Amino acid sequence: MSRYLGDLLLGSDPDMRLRLGQTGLALLLMLMGMAVVLWAAWALDRPRGPLYLWTLSSLLAIVLVYMTIRCGWSRHFRDPSLTLPQMAIAIACSASGYALMGPVRAIAFPNLLIILMFGMFGLRARSALGISIYALLAFGLSMAVMTSISPETYPATVELAHFMMLVIVVPAVSVLSERLSRIRRRLGQQKQELAVALEQIQRMAAHDDLTGLLNRRHMQVLLEQEAQRSLRSGQGFCLALLDMDHFKRINDRHGHAAGDAVLRALSDTAQTVLRRSDVLARWGGEEFVLMQAGTTISLARATIERLREQLARVALDYGDDFPRISFSAGLTEHLSGECVTETLERADRLLYDAKAQGRNRVVAG
Repeated sequence: MSRYLGDLLLGSDPDMRLRLGQTGLALLLMLMGMAVVLWAAWALDRPRGPLYLWTLSSLLAIVLVYMTIRCGWSRHFRDPSLTLPQMAIAIACSASGYALMGPVRAIAFPNLLIILMFGMFGLRARSALGISIYALLAFGLSMAVMTSISPETYPATVELAHFMMLVIVVPAVSVLSERLSRIRRRLGQQKQELAVALEQIQRMAAHDDLTGLLNRRHMQVLLEQEAQRSLRSGQGFCLALLDMDHFKRINDRHGHAAGDAVLRALSDTAQTVLRRSDVLARWGGEEFVLMQAGTTISLARATIERLREQLARVALDYGDDFPRISFSAGLTEHLSGECVTETLERADRLLYDAKAQGRNRVVAG
């Protein structure tokens, strides 16, 4: 029930929940401030009609902001949280409340500081300066009007002193809040940079630098995971060891750059032939491991044959005597309950048979 109510009031989108949570906190603070003002008006026997009108209009304004965010309309604005509009409404309510509070009007000053501190963490320097000037103008206008209407309750000297104090405090709060906001943005940027760096480190730890394929360490983890899945489901998977033909001769005759190009050619070609669920990893040197789940050994062999044929069409510019790129492969099926090492050893024996039979072929068993 509480979860349903939370989704109804705040929505299910995390960003919207955060915005509405902040708006709800602002509304709660406003309600608490209004309760204090109404209590003071009751205790001092102040006119209640204007205060009731002020309370209703203030609540209506903040509820409209809430509905704008809750319905998703605020997403069309640069700031979906509507920080500036919320602050402007709250400051206007506070300044108008100052004109109605009479002897207890000083309650509005800490309320103003809360508004400035609450909203300025997300504002840039120009916006923070603008809202500070707006606050000074709003309170200055309220003070000037009340001094002319009710000088006995709002003496000019007292109001001038109040305004001078605001001129000192509001800009100071604005500067402090903007600096805190700058620190927060810097920390957010550093957090994002750290996340990118961590992602790169994780990728480097799991992938081979030359080919971009998974490395042996990460592939071993995936093989063990797939073996456990196979044990639970009773379904095996196909495993193949691929070895590039005449790789040492290519390195010796054409250089290591040519050998690297051959390895990258296999990686690039595999991306166009293999399924998304197939996993190819560089096992070491010129040797690769291919794991194919959810397929039969005959279909797995057809895929590897297609990869071998596509790779043979790749032409590398390392001289007229550069051999056609090919590989030999040993393909087998991992049996449920079998150790991964046993499957790899069987695939290795089949790979040896493929080499012995003249290379550039797939031997399955």
